[in-house]
Amino acid sequence: MKSKLQFIAAAACVAALTACGGGAKTPKAVVVPQPEYKLTTTAVGSGPTAEAGDTVTFHFVGYVYDATKGDLKGDKVESTVDTGVAYTGTVGVGALPVGVPAAGWDQALLGMQAGGKRTAVLPANLAYGANARDKLTVNGITYAAITANMPMVYDFTMVNVSKAVIIPNVPAPTELKTIDLNLGTGTAVVSGKTVTVRYAGYLYDGTRANFKGAKFDDNLGTSDTPLSVNVGGSGTITGFNTGIIGMQVGGTRTVIIPPSLGYADKAQAAGKYGIGIPANSTLVFDITLVSIQ
Repeated sequence: MKSKLQFIAAAACVAALTACGGGAKTPKAVVVPQPEYKLTTTAVGSGPTAEAGDTVTFHFVGYVYDATKGDLKGDKVESTVDTGVAYTGTVGVGALPVGVPAAGWDQALLGMQAGGKRTAVLPANLAYGANARDKLTVNGITYAAITANMPMVYDFTMVNVSKAVIIPNVPAPTELKTIDLNLGTGTAVVSGKTVTVRYAGYLYDGTRANFKGAKFDDNLGTSDTPLSVNVGGSGTITGFNTGIIGMQVGGTRTVIIPPSLGYADKAQAAGKYGIGIPANSTLVFDITLVSIQ
């Protein structure tokens, strides 16, 4: 009754334009009280701990924040528990998809283990912010609307934590390095010999187990002829022809060539595979010895 009387009084003021305020005023935007961020662990779990960059699979149930409730959970707005399909994403690096409260989820999920459970109270800036959503019906279940600047409460259950794969970047060697893959047979190559070889050339990539990055050249095609090399002499880069020393016919060797024994500071134009060789590149060649002449 009081609110109704207030409405009538306000209407009378506007109509009469008397001392009630001198005219209509623009209504003030509704300010939604925001709770503090709060995280409560209800079950610890076991196994790997979720860290930034890890892939996590988890269930969540989201509620609008309701300060009048003992558990602060108002109407339910979304749930993977209802659908039975857990959510998977990369945590802690801002990689959770657009459309979810990524900032708040990242904070809440970091440190969780499989089987762990947490409840997070998220102020609007860690939830959906100024975004709003109408009521939503999924599989016959209707979820409440989310209004702008609405704080949220989420229950999380961690299903699995898959650790991020950290690929070490192995520095390129500063000296010639050879790795024999097949030894071959017969007399070993010595400096001064002329040999024929098949080869494939790659840019060095320290993040790969075999160190082979982009391929820039080879002569492995059926129409390609073996390359003739003056071992220890000229005609090819120094690292290539000296890297052959000690090989036997039929043998295959990986040769890693530092810039000083390759093209040094001279960039090479793109060739067979459309890949150029930048200045000061370390190169990787797989070389198969075909014959010793």
